[in-house]
Amino acid sequence: MSARHVSAAAVVAVALLAVGCDDDAFCFDCDGQGGGSSTSGVTTGDGGASSVTVTGGTFATTGEGGGTCDADTSNDVQNCGACDNVCQLPGAIPICVEGECQIESCIPGNYDIDPEVPGCEYACVVPEPSPEVCDGLDNDCDGLLDADDPELLPPPGLCNREPGTLCEATEVICDPGEGWRCQYPVGVEVVGGVIREEEGLCDGFDGDCDGEIDDFFLGLGESCNDGGLGACRDFGFVRCDPVNPLTTFCNLAEPPDAGLPLPEACNAIDDDCNGLVDDELLPDAFTTVDVGGVLVDVYEASRPDATALVAGQREAVACSNPGVLPWTGGGYEEAAAACAARGEGFRLCTADELEASCRGAGDNDYPYGDPFDGGACNGVERGEGEAVPTGSIASCVSEGGLFDLSGNVAEWTTTQSNSPAVTPDRIFLLHGGSYLAPELGLACTIELAPRALEVTLLPSIGFRCCYDP
Repeated sequence: MSARHVSAAAVVAVALLAVGCDDDAFCFDCDGQGGGSSTSGVTTGDGGASSVTVTGGTFATTGEGGGTCDADTSNDVQNCGACDNVCQLPGAIPICVEGECQIESCIPGNYDIDPEVPGCEYACVVPEPSPEVCDGLDNDCDGLLDADDPELLPPPGLCNREPGTLCEATEVICDPGEGWRCQYPVGVEVVGGVIREEEGLCDGFDGDCDGEIDDFFLGLGESCNDGGLGACRDFGFVRCDPVNPLTTFCNLAEPPDAGLPLPEACNAIDDDCNGLVDDELLPDAFTTVDVGGVLVDVYEASRPDATALVAGQREAVACSNPGVLPWTGGGYEEAAAACAARGEGFRLCTADELEASCRGAGDNDYPYGDPFDGGACNGVERGEGEAVPTGSIASCVSEGGLFDLSGNVAEWTTTQSNSPAVTPDRIFLLHGGSYLAPELGLACTIELAPRALEVTLLPSIGFRCCYDP
């Protein structure tokens, strides 16, 4: 041992003897209560630090006047890891573990959200943590507020985000002052954050995101007109008004354009623009052929509004148009009145007039000639089973150019075959046979023509008009 160390030990021994301690030369318990503790120590004569370990704790001494402490620096929060090193963790109750200050628990209302910051550094204002909601508070006390919190989810179905509409691009926004709200794109009609029915602007947008554009404005896109008469009426389409988007207008600039007044034709149209339909029909409004000084219709009679698919409903006057279904289902009086409605000189044809038209200059047995051809006209052998549009069978035409004088529909004539004294109802000859007639019934001759009571109503009976110039 060096002289320096011996001197220091001697000083300690002398001091102890001076106060009457005689138990042990290295006894530190000099208050007369007895020693008995095991000791070990190292000192430095120049006042350097020395430490002495005592059963039950560790002393740390500073030779420069730093003082000593009697504590377990491994677990004492007041001397954790070193003398006078007090564990102070913000917002937390500390604990000393193996000489390191650690959090035993957070003070109520405080939370440790950042491991890099000591203590429970975050003071949360809510009394109890709960799932995050949009209310301006950190409900789950994780330090993230409302929209910054990835765990914040909007209520399901809050906004209309209908695919394929303007609403598909709607943003769901958390506004701490208002709560959840829907940020709808431009064009969506919104009042107080709620989509309203499309009753505002006619603007070409689906303002209520229901898949229909401007559906409040009924008739949008439909045909409209200027209220003119007949063929002179100008048509257009209903559009949104570019000047006043609260209304619609009839855009007459779009076709079809208005027509010009024309001579009246038998077509269910006011061709001369006088407000009346199929009135003042002139003889040249009908396609006829002169047969022995009598003008005979080229086609079986049809209703003015007939088409190739429907027989029509207007029955003011009988037309003679190609490519439409013939007028059937009416009795003798109906047929006679429809021809007379054309004007003076128009009437039903006689049986002789129709036979002459059928035979032609060649005195044929059938309108197309001789011999019989089961497929030439619409009889039972052709197999149509119903009336076809007038003039649609090119082979069933006479020498004079008249169609369907054989087959298709049998035709009323003014030729009566019975005496009124025999029966109160008159019986008239029907010429030409129908789609139900066999070979003999399709001949031009009237000797084989069928007969019918004047009140007979059948889909196989029609008529044809004649005109006396």
